[in-house]
Amino acid sequence: MAAPSPALIKWLTRFLSDLTEDGPVTRFELLHKIEGESADRLEVWQHSQEKSREPEELAQEVQDAAERDMGSRTTGQPQRYVVCVYRADSAQHESQHAFQLRPPLHFAKRGEDSEPPTEKGIVAHFMRHDENVHRLFVSSGEALIGRLATEVERERSARVKAEELNWSMFEKYQGLLDREQQRRVEEAKELMKARRVDELMGVVTALLPILATRFLGGQQPALALQPGVTNALPAPETIDPKDAAVRHFFSRLSETEISSVLGCLASSNQIALAELHRAFAEANPTAADVMARHLAVRKFLKGLTERELTAIFASLSDSNRSLLIALYAEYRKLEEEEQSRKPEILRS
Repeated sequence: MAAPSPALIKWLTRFLSDLTEDGPVTRFELLHKIEGESADRLEVWQHSQEKSREPEELAQEVQDAAERDMGSRTTGQPQRYVVCVYRADSAQHESQHAFQLRPPLHFAKRGEDSEPPTEKGIVAHFMRHDENVHRLFVSSGEALIGRLATEVERERSARVKAEELNWSMFEKYQGLLDREQQRRVEEAKELMKARRVDELMGVVTALLPILATRFLGGQQPALALQPGVTNALPAPETIDPKDAAVRHFFSRLSETEISSVLGCLASSNQIALAELHRAFAEANPTAADVMARHLAVRKFLKGLTERELTAIFASLSDSNRSLLIALYAEYRKLEEEEQSRKPEILRS
């Protein structure tokens, strides 16, 4: 048998000579400690003050009992032993000293268990197995949840980008629809304006023979036949009928009508109308002057807007309004004839 360790002898010496208020040491117990389970009691040594024992002797007995137990085991693994000391009748040990014994090399037979499993060992094994399986499931679940969260975030960002792109395309498409609707409205306005002009020209064309017969049919304007001014004007047969009709129209306008007409025109058209009135007030019977006046009248009529034409007709009396319609038809006819004589590429 091997000798006990000095630490065990020192520990036994201290407690064999120790005496406290709780009483003297009454016994020593040797336990075989199994990892994860309760210990197995191997030996018990009673102690009394009358029969005192030597620490070396008691330590050798403890060493021998531990080695005998180790020899009965076939595991070949180091064994752990614990010596506990008790005082009086206490069921709880006061102190303990642990030590290990390493058995010599031992080869177990093939297929033979080194130590049969106990019920507590099996339960502990399955508990550890369940704990490891649970930990594995938790870790795999966390990895799966993290991957799914990443996928969801990527899909969410892609959906947000798609919605933003769809909304921007919808806004652009709505803007195109609005512009198309506005263009259609403008085209409809232009079409209605052209239709009203055509209807007005139809009325003027229907009334043109009557007005021409009434105002121009074989009669000279009163301005050309006034007494006392025959020397200032050329002969009646040299006067242009349209020029005389315009002079007659200006002479029939009252100051109130002139003010109303000027008030409903733009500044540029007011200047053009004043120039026309001044040109027709002068007695310039030459063909060049007459042509210049006709061009000025046609330019003035082209520059009028629909609102200005409506305001001009509303500012005139019934007779002057009929005379203006006749003049407008005459100059319209002249414009159409000139346009028909021009090449197609130069037509306005």
